[in-house]
Amino acid sequence: FIGLVSMVAVFIMEWNNERIGARIDSALGRTTGGVATLGALFLFGSVGLMFKEPPDEFGTPDAVLFQAFNALGIFIVGVPLMLYMVYTHDDFEKEKLNHETWYSWFEWLGIVGAIDIIIVSFWASLSTQLVGYAMAPSILNGVGMVTSFIWGKTFFAEPVKSFVGASFSLAILILGVCLLAATHIASELEGMKKHNFRKLRDRGRQHTSIDIQAIRPTNKPGIPRAAAAAFGFFAGVMAGVFDGALMVPYKLHVDRVEEPEASSLRFTVAYLASFSFASLLTAPFLLLFAYVREHLQGEVLPDQHGNAGDLRAPNDRFMRKLCRAVTPGGITGTIWAMGNFLSVHATKHLGMSIGFPLVQTGILVAAVWGVVFFQDINVSRPAVGALFACALISLIIGAAMLAQMG
Repeated sequence: FIGLVSMVAVFIMEWNNERIGARIDSALGRTTGGVATLGALFLFGSVGLMFKEPPDEFGTPDAVLFQAFNALGIFIVGVPLMLYMVYTHDDFEKEKLNHETWYSWFEWLGIVGAIDIIIVSFWASLSTQLVGYAMAPSILNGVGMVTSFIWGKTFFAEPVKSFVGASFSLAILILGVCLLAATHIASELEGMKKHNFRKLRDRGRQHTSIDIQAIRPTNKPGIPRAAAAAFGFFAGVMAGVFDGALMVPYKLHVDRVEEPEASSLRFTVAYLASFSFASLLTAPFLLLFAYVREHLQGEVLPDQHGNAGDLRAPNDRFMRKLCRAVTPGGITGTIWAMGNFLSVHATKHLGMSIGFPLVQTGILVAAVWGVVFFQDINVSRPAVGALFACALISLIIGAAMLAQMG
């Protein structure tokens, strides 16, 4: 609901800006970018909720099928945008482009963006499963902020009020991201200490004083667990690198034409509609890959207890996994697509080096979800609560400074 309201509000503001001839960097334009940023950071901070859906009798959603329905969710949000392009085709095409085909609005760069987000979603889902909902977005957003800023300044040469100030603001944002990661680690350690203390107490062991060594985990984390954490961190970095480049196709799309066409509402919607349609094109390939993979695996042989695991027949396994991935994948794609609509407009008015890093502060929302809903972080402990508060303050100050310095 919040995403839908934000989209409608930004669409109306964009229409009004175009009607009165306001420039994209004017006060009205920056206000539109600010509204889009607020809506996008909330949606992007909530987009990973389905990544943490608890397993049922069929386990967690299959990653490939999850991405297929994620793509379908993106397409569904884009349908109204496509209809807008088709129904406003006649006047625009005859007046500005002189093309006669109704599909001339399609932008091939939308395919590049659609492929990019599928890659981001795959790495982000994997990272969240391995290191948690509080930790994974921290890695993704920190790397994404830096990547987007570098793209905006080095490749697109976007102007900022103060390069030093913007860089310092970005450093504060990254500090906040690191503090969130430290909060997660501290919470994990506190939980391990509490768990082992209870084990000692339940065994009836009496101690006149508690040695910190005695309440640490008695069995050190094994190589598989350490490897999973390391790979989860790597997956988060990869997601951040591709996420930071997400606005590159849109910027290339804009740079192909001159003003005022480049800043027009219809030209922006053309890219978003193309992006959504291209997302639909990726879904059949993902579904086919998952189907072939199940058949290559063949029948699942019964284990020593006579169980056949998921289901023995490939077709049955595929259909069960397909049904398991529909809801979480579709909801995730829908939320993300609404956030992407808003983030594109934030980038349009504030620039890739400023607008997109500000959108990434949606990590604040993700952290709150991690604390309140998933209990990934136990802020009742003084040390953990202090770290969490410092992280939030750093992110808020960094975002405010970056908005001013940009």
